[in-house]
Amino acid sequence: MSNTNFSVELFNGSGHFGMWQGEVLDSLFQQGLDIAIEEEKPVDMVKKDWRTINRMACSTIRSCLSREQKYAYKNETSASKLWKALEEKFLKKISQKRLHMKKRLFRFDYHPGTSMNEHIIAFNELVADLLGMDETFKDEDLALMLLSSLPDEFEHLETTLLHGKDEVTLKEVTAALYSYDLRKKTKIESKYNAAEAMVVRGRSKSQKPKIRGRSKSKSRLGKDECAFCHEKGHWKKDCPKLKKKGKAAPDACVAEHDTSDSEISLVASSSSFRSDEWILDSCCTYHMSPNREWFFDLVELNRGVVYMGNDNACKTIGIGSIRLKNQDGSTRVLTDVRYVPSLKKNLISLGALEFKGSIVTMRDGILKVTSDALVIM
Repeated sequence: MSNTNFSVELFNGSGHFGMWQGEVLDSLFQQGLDIAIEEEKPVDMVKKDWRTINRMACSTIRSCLSREQKYAYKNETSASKLWKALEEKFLKKISQKRLHMKKRLFRFDYHPGTSMNEHIIAFNELVADLLGMDETFKDEDLALMLLSSLPDEFEHLETTLLHGKDEVTLKEVTAALYSYDLRKKTKIESKYNAAEAMVVRGRSKSQKPKIRGRSKSKSRLGKDECAFCHEKGHWKKDCPKLKKKGKAAPDACVAEHDTSDSEISLVASSSSFRSDEWILDSCCTYHMSPNREWFFDLVELNRGVVYMGNDNACKTIGIGSIRLKNQDGSTRVLTDVRYVPSLKKNLISLGALEFKGSIVTMRDGILKVTSDALVIM
């Protein structure tokens, strides 16, 4: 509805009722009809004039409602009753929505795999919706709520922001988080670019192989050396260890737990793996996984591909870290993992582990990964 001086947007039941109500009241005031909102007729006004003012006020109010909303009040002739009916319907609804929104804000938390920009936008949208419902917040409280929504890895940043200060602003926290996220992404992309130069084909930079087992890369064998156990004096087809196992070890090893040993061991298994298993691969260059929900600090990338053994190119969408839980309850963090949605398996690169200083050994079909004196796999 509009006149020469004022314009009110039609209310369809989903907008800000309080704001709409104020605009309608201003329109009634400009037309001299705001008196009709009062329950009783002024003493000095005749009934005929009072009825006329009420009808005009009701007409003005209904003209500010959408077609769907005005239908229930099309026969109402009392502006006061119409006004109260709208308040009872929409103010109660908005109060319930406000409580729900406040509950969401107080429980607002960071979701793994979400970018910092997405996290801050979601927080600001929630706050903006509540401010639109006439809710008020102190800027410092909003800053602390945003900090409290972050995971433990931001504890150092939180300490830096709050140390020695009497107050902190939402603008300071937001700027610090954007800066932190930018540095982290730049660092990961630098590592990504550096890793492109590293090619792992079944072994580390050291020319001495530390893994015994079948690999897709061809190594030179002695004249009478077995290709399976690497002992001399027989060929692979006559290998007693191979016959004892019943089959050769596959190209990649599936993580399993050996209950006879307190250490976490990785033993050769068949190639029938499940999507929740990790495959130890001596040929792949990077750790890779198609499971986005496993990443807790995924940084999205707009470029990059990895090539499979059949030379098919798979697009890399991001890079991050994944927590691995061993059978003994211990937890290890696998870093620099590529997120490759089109991949069918979860791959741990033995070459990448060696490149970072881990030692990979295999004996009697049992493969172990150690770092310093700690058995990590």
